[in-house]
Amino acid sequence: MRNLVIILAAILMTSCGEKTPEKKPILKFANANISSNDSVHLTDFEDNYYNLDQILAAHKGKVVYLDIWASWCGPCRAMMPYSEKLQEKYKDKDVTFVFISIDQDPGKWERSARNFDLIENSFLARNYPQAKLFQDNNVSSIPRYMLFDKNGRLIDDNARRPSDKDLETTIDGFLTI
Repeated sequence: MRNLVIILAAILMTSCGEKTPEKKPILKFANANISSNDSVHLTDFEDNYYNLDQILAAHKGKVVYLDIWASWCGPCRAMMPYSEKLQEKYKDKDVTFVFISIDQDPGKWERSARNFDLIENSFLARNYPQAKLFQDNNVSSIPRYMLFDKNGRLIDDNARRPSDKDLETTIDGFLTI
């Protein structure tokens, strides 16, 4: 009986191992190719590298509300409670909130982001203001908000602030498309 249990356990362990997908190694910012400004280069709290295209692709099928902010920006900080309410309202809908800080000091960004509980989808832009998105849309002041449709296409490069009630109407409209 004991041998049967060992054989069954071995079979289960080997069959489970074959179905486990390989995970890609995480790319650190120090090892990333950031020579092009075609995309926004981003890092998370662990200095893992992403670009905005990857973030949008990961949320395909969802409307993405992009918040460009900084820890030193008073109006940005004043909008955070409104953003929190919006996130709560849309938590079970196909809407994702992405926060990109343009802070120069990663420590200040991280402390401020954690203070506002911006743990998920919170990134530091590493090529502000040079990135094409910032240049093409004249992102020279913050806070700045953008909306992307469910396919990751920019649909509003100067979206309403989270405190504006008309923003909900806009988001609701894009959810139906």
